[in-house]
Amino acid sequence: MAYRWLALALSAFSFAAAGTGAAQAQSSDAIDHWNTNAVLAALQTLQASDIRADTAQGHAAVTARTHEGLNVGVYARACDQAPPGVDPLCHGLEAIISFDPGARADRKALVNELNHRYALGKFLDEPDGTIRLTRYVVFDGAVTPGNLRAELASLFAIGNLATQTLWSEPPRR
Repeated sequence: MAYRWLALALSAFSFAAAGTGAAQAQSSDAIDHWNTNAVLAALQTLQASDIRADTAQGHAAVTARTHEGLNVGVYARACDQAPPGVDPLCHGLEAIISFDPGARADRKALVNELNHRYALGKFLDEPDGTIRLTRYVVFDGAVTPGNLRAELASLFAIGNLATQTLWSEPPRR
């Protein structure tokens, strides 16, 4: 199992680092605060679909479906106060994939197992009955577009692996 995870993670990282022709044409400038265009570009390079930029709780957000069919939300976090009408400067992002394991599932046991198995993100037992996989990226000191893609690709790989623990058959798209 460990070798399978390692192979999947390395594959995701290689895909994210290599990019595509569109990614190579994008800016390689370091990202030192939330940048919706950088998040959109990373998701496009990772072959996400249904990509939408919006706001959530007054801050920038981008939602999409991963290539494997999981729903993901990427949200601006650690935002400075800003006057009305001015976009706040946000120093991090949180990427979230939510799963619905069903009403009969022992969510606490599943969360404990998933957190023990995959240390890349944090699995949480949510009050609404879902399990949330979350990954936080801090822009302090800046990250490259390639690093942002690698962070998201790794999260997507772990999310995909988590479905094997949560469901005996793949989720329906």
